[in-house]
Amino acid sequence: MKIKNLLMVGCAALLLASCATPKNITYFPDTENGEVFTVNAIKGITLKPGDKLSIIVHTKSIELNNVLNMPVTSQVIGYQETQSLYQSQGTSGYTIDAEGNIDFPLIGMVKAEGLTRTELAASLKRILTEKQVAIDAVVTVEYMNLGYAVLGEVRNPGYFKFTTDKCDLLQAISRAGDLLITGERYNVKVVRTIGDKQETYVINMQDHKAMVASPGYYIQQNDVIYVEPNKFKKRQSTANANQFANPSFWLSAISVLTTIAVLVFK
Repeated sequence: MKIKNLLMVGCAALLLASCATPKNITYFPDTENGEVFTVNAIKGITLKPGDKLSIIVHTKSIELNNVLNMPVTSQVIGYQETQSLYQSQGTSGYTIDAEGNIDFPLIGMVKAEGLTRTELAASLKRILTEKQVAIDAVVTVEYMNLGYAVLGEVRNPGYFKFTTDKCDLLQAISRAGDLLITGERYNVKVVRTIGDKQETYVINMQDHKAMVASPGYYIQQNDVIYVEPNKFKKRQSTANANQFANPSFWLSAISVLTTIAVLVFK
């Protein structure tokens, strides 16, 4: 009877363990109401060589607008003149060269690397005024190819373009549909390319203070966010690997052992 009692106690313990609430699937469980954390201060996404930008300049002169805005053009078959498509199809983009500059109409090379799009717009307006090209210009700079990738255990992995000047890790993951239940929360990786090197930041989303202090918290262009699968998901790559982690398996095993013990020691 002692063996039977021990088996019954083991079965009860297994049931209680299987009903326990997992603690490794929530975000920042250590955060309390009203708690304040210091976030790394950044001025926004800074431009790099290879970034492509849409730059629109508005002045009182229609002719000057057409020159400054680099209208998209096409050669119509059968005609000798090139047709301007500025009004219907927008403008072509400016790609920052290896030296960090863009070649802007009427004013030449302008430094763009290291600036935010707001700073670049202000710089262009200042140069247009100083060179007396346009004293009433309104300059708007928009991203064309800037974005980041989200891979791994998220609902909608893919490449996402920036829509704001600042995008943090939480916003990036939310755009990918949030983490799946099989995604690890404590070692989300942000892989960042800096020149000819790559840096990887491992972020624990269950530690709010450490997360917002990480250099990888604010996402930059071309970052890759990778959410690693948990152990259960990894074991699915091997046939029957999760069988021993299933409580029902052990319940069945204990039931069989209990029956054998009763028959033997009856």
